[in-house]
Amino acid sequence: MTAKTKIYIFFLLFFLCCAFILAGSPLALGKLHPSFTDGGHQEEGEKNKGSALTTMLEAELLPASTGITKYNPVKPAEKPADPDTAVPPEEEDKPAPFSLPSRNRPAGLDKLPAWDEALIARLSFLQSPIPGAGISSRDTQLPGAPRPYRYGTHEGLDYYSGYCGVPVNFGDPVYAAGPGIIYRIDHDYVEPEFVQRQEWLQESAAAGDTPEEILDKLRGRQVWIVHTAGVLTRYCHLHTVAAALQVGDMVEGGDFIGTVGNSGTSNGARGTRDDAHLHFEIWVDNYYLGEGLSPPEVRLLWEKVLLDSSQGLEQ
Repeated sequence: MTAKTKIYIFFLLFFLCCAFILAGSPLALGKLHPSFTDGGHQEEGEKNKGSALTTMLEAELLPASTGITKYNPVKPAEKPADPDTAVPPEEEDKPAPFSLPSRNRPAGLDKLPAWDEALIARLSFLQSPIPGAGISSRDTQLPGAPRPYRYGTHEGLDYYSGYCGVPVNFGDPVYAAGPGIIYRIDHDYVEPEFVQRQEWLQESAAAGDTPEEILDKLRGRQVWIVHTAGVLTRYCHLHTVAAALQVGDMVEGGDFIGTVGNSGTSNGARGTRDDAHLHFEIWVDNYYLGEGLSPPEVRLLWEKVLLDSSQGLEQ
């Protein structure tokens, strides 16, 4: 055997020994059993961290009995977006643009919507905010009724005891008419003095109309909910609002949002509980529901939307 051959055999045996040692080491076994490696313990730790995060998020939700959860969904990880089309982080959680109702409408909004079957289908998700209540039998409590005391027009439906088929008393619960997001909720409302309210009415008389800012004060304590399809509902003259609810919270139809009161009215300003009722508005594309219709037409439309939307509007 030559010296050169001996050298080749030596190196071959050396490499075989190294391979044998590595094959039996914990590092090599870790390829089959990750728990033998630090990496395996780290993955388990991350898993536990994820469970803790889930528990924390669940703890942030309101009790299931309220039917209300925070409007702050946790988004799953996504693939990196194209930088040219990616939405900036600060824009991601913004709600879709929504036009709040205003009697000072921009140009192009001077034509009334078609109050027809298509509209009823669009509003079919709504229900009465007072369970079992019907549409008022009094024309003066319907949308479109004149309000001479403030030189304005009634823009919603009043639920008074004795006129809507069920008792409506001070402090009775009021419920969301449909699923949506709380846009406004007046936790810190302060009832105005009677003298202040009279001054607002005098300003309305001088203007020959009810200025928007005064009308908002006369609605008293309010909750506004933004729904789908450009629909907004207002709940006015409330006594209290749900303490757990905040702007941005998501609600479902039938969730408790407040109680019947008389805030914003003359009796509310006097400090009595007389004349308690719910004033309820439905706005569609900057128009209150039934705008421009006669009282019989308004009543029929509201009945079809809130009480029997499945049958469509009779011709």
